[in-house]
Amino acid sequence: MNAELTEGWGIIRPGDRKAHYYRNTMSLCRTRGFYSYRLEPDDKPSPDDCKACRKVLDREKAKQS
Repeated sequence: MNAELTEGWGIIRPGDRKAHYYRNTMSLCRTRGFYSYRLEPDDKPSPDDCKACRKVLDREKAKQS
């Protein structure tokens, strides 16, 4: 795991129903912030993903293509 990873899916913390995608400690859906735990890269969609975070991420990827 890359210790320098600044964005990715965060683990589901107590109180979270879904995993959120964090960029610079803030979730893409803007409902969670100040995340400082381990991040996982975006390798494939999961049913545990926050739908709002996934939607923003998919839109960004589509714009880059």
